[in-house]
Amino acid sequence: MENKTVGKKEGLAAGIIGLGLLMAFMPSAAQQISDLEFVGSEPFPILLGAVYVLAFLVIVAGVAVMVGKFDEPEEE
Repeated sequence: MENKTVGKKEGLAAGIIGLGLLMAFMPSAAQQISDLEFVGSEPFPILLGAVYVLAFLVIVAGVAVMVGKFDEPEEE
């Protein structure tokens, strides 16, 4: 039986799925944050800040993909 570990490609795929989930729930989260009593802001600036953070994470992920080497050595 062959033991398989999680590789770089699987980790990259999980990160992309995680970013997609963050994008899907951002509008709802921004609205819920702005509805809190102690927050004196509208949902748009909160969502804008979250988009900036997400854009930074996507750029970092893109740089990591460009720099990373995905050639896995063959085992004998």
